[in-house]
Amino acid sequence: MADTVLVERRDEVAIITLNLPRKRNALGVELVAALSRVLTDIQDDRSVHALVLTGGTHFCVGGDLGGLHLPILEMRRSMLVGHRMIRALVGGRLPAVAAVEGNAYGAGFSLALACDFVVADDKASFCAAFGKVNLVPDYGLMWTLTQRVGMGRMREIVMLCEAIPGSKAYEWGLVDRLSEPGKVLDGAIELAQRLVRQPTGSMAATKAALARLPLNLDTLLAWEADTQAVLSQSGDFLEAVQAFAEKRPPNFAGT
Repeated sequence: MADTVLVERRDEVAIITLNLPRKRNALGVELVAALSRVLTDIQDDRSVHALVLTGGTHFCVGGDLGGLHLPILEMRRSMLVGHRMIRALVGGRLPAVAAVEGNAYGAGFSLALACDFVVADDKASFCAAFGKVNLVPDYGLMWTLTQRVGMGRMREIVMLCEAIPGSKAYEWGLVDRLSEPGKVLDGAIELAQRLVRQPTGSMAATKAALARLPLNLDTLLAWEADTQAVLSQSGDFLEAVQAFAEKRPPNFAGT
């Protein structure tokens, strides 16, 4: 199953592709394990500064129902493995961009929204289809949905289980960039290339904070004080100060 997840490099951007087209990238136990391993390991590759997650013409239709009828303890173990990929996308140091074509249903919807940005076209379709098979939303979907659209809209999406076309998903804030058909991946890579120009220290720290939202004010202010004190001693901050004084673009080195 090693070829079910492909990794390609475009300079400092890693393009991670779900590669199970005959099943429209349905997430079975083996694919979940492979993707979790790739997403976790790539966080340690310091030559990568952003990632794009794609599934080709069909992003991901959700869980592989034929392969998920497991004994209760095996199902729980598989869920915990899948949680590693969600934690890597939401709280890992790398900014993540989902390139969504076709369907992002069920756990595929969860996977897309675990990324920091979603690029799609108006032919894409999103659906929290869990209730249709008597399951609850998983892989953090209720958390990521609430961050994007609020509690009321989240309730509507997960309880009605209706398909949301790309154009409406963009209006609702589920999609950040609406691309022309056939140019979704290019748009996602372009956005990732913009993200790699940001200093890596502040990006990783910001993502760590976003993963902990909502925070109360005192907790947030304490985090700001601790994190800002550390980052103010970094080489990238000193480079930014010097570049500002010299009226030139900064040359961040990830230090």
